[in-house]
Amino acid sequence: MKTIHCLLLLVLGLALNATSLHAQRSATNPGAELWNDPEFVKTFIGSYAFLIGYEPKISDEEKEALRALIDLIKASPQAAIAQLRPQVKTSSSAAFDFILANLYFQEGKLQEAEQFYKTAVKKYPNFRRAYKNLGLVQVQGGNFKDAIPSIAKALELGEVDGRAYGLLAYGYLTEGKYYPAEAAYRQAILIQPDQKDWKIGLARCLLETERYNEAISLFDTLLQDEPDNSDFWLLQSNAFIGNEQSLRAAQNLEVVRRMGKAELSTLTLLGDIYMNNTIPDLALDAYLSAVEMAQPQDVDALLRATNILTRSTNFEQAANLISDIRKNNALTLSPGQDLELLNQEAKIARAEGNDDAAVVILNKIVERDALNGEAIIELANYYADKDMLPEAINRYEQAAKINAFERQALIAHGQTLVRNAKYRDALPLLKRALQLKPEPNLEDYTARVERAAKSQG
Repeated sequence: MKTIHCLLLLVLGLALNATSLHAQRSATNPGAELWNDPEFVKTFIGSYAFLIGYEPKISDEEKEALRALIDLIKASPQAAIAQLRPQVKTSSSAAFDFILANLYFQEGKLQEAEQFYKTAVKKYPNFRRAYKNLGLVQVQGGNFKDAIPSIAKALELGEVDGRAYGLLAYGYLTEGKYYPAEAAYRQAILIQPDQKDWKIGLARCLLETERYNEAISLFDTLLQDEPDNSDFWLLQSNAFIGNEQSLRAAQNLEVVRRMGKAELSTLTLLGDIYMNNTIPDLALDAYLSAVEMAQPQDVDALLRATNILTRSTNFEQAANLISDIRKNNALTLSPGQDLELLNQEAKIARAEGNDDAAVVILNKIVERDALNGEAIIELANYYADKDMLPEAINRYEQAAKINAFERQALIAHGQTLVRNAKYRDALPLLKRALQLKPEPNLEDYTARVERAAKSQG
């Protein structure tokens, strides 16, 4: 018996270290390092001991056939496959199908491996390791929908393996089944408490189910052990954003930036956070760092930079960047991206006193997008500056009918009327804006306008 165990260990295990499960990052896919782990390889190939009720029997004739195969496997696994396959028949042991599937697996022929694992479990429905290995093949092929029942069946048959639970959890996570994934990850952690991939997977489940405080705490624990792991800092920043702690998220992103591991998306997100928290200087710094990293086709990131450059009155730099965007992406700009560029060009023209050019651009925007409230308000401001009050009022009223721009239009309209000493006409507009969103500065301004209206008699 010992001899046949060693024999089959060689048959099942030769050269499996050459196989590697497809992965993105180890932080996201637990299969990334499996095939570099000797313990996993040993578990995968096993010793093929006869587990009563869970392993198919092998006849004496089949044992001899496997003995004859060993030297051939050492010399050429492909030749071993060619010799073994004709011996795999409907009447042969499921062990033959299993061994052939493993050989195909180690050669990277996933379709054939899956075929013979399926034949093995069809022949022997309690073939625990065949179900498990079938699930691994399906994981490697990205077929998580089928991997889930395969690995689950192995666990149902008594498999006690943290990796099996972890891969099952990852399959559930990939399929968007977060609560079953969480349960499987917790089982995996119970069996393999030092395996960080399972903890990362659990954290992702917590993020997806909006339990941000739990996720933050879990990443705190992970960062204690690996403070230089940029993935942990990034994932925890997602939890902070979900928890409406955007500046805490920015701190994490700044850590990643100092590590030199900030990607384009990291820097643009950092800039967005600073902009949303009215910290334009830091936003500009982040966006300009993104520009240095961006490729010409990274239009959205470049647009963010043009926006903040315009807002911070760096008009020349903004105009140059817009020119580069148009030159490098003339045929690929989306309608929305083109409109955003036109908006920036109009603002720059207005700021530089080139009103005639600005109004041409603004009218072009409104012709293309009748609901572009920003352009309509800018047109209204242009007419107001030119003392063309009826035209200005018409545009303000047009913009106020667009929900997202109502408050902005009301305030701009009210301010224009105030500049023309029409305090009574301005007052209801400003009060409506206050109803939409109370704000101390606007309350003070409205109170002063109300006093001015009363003084007019």
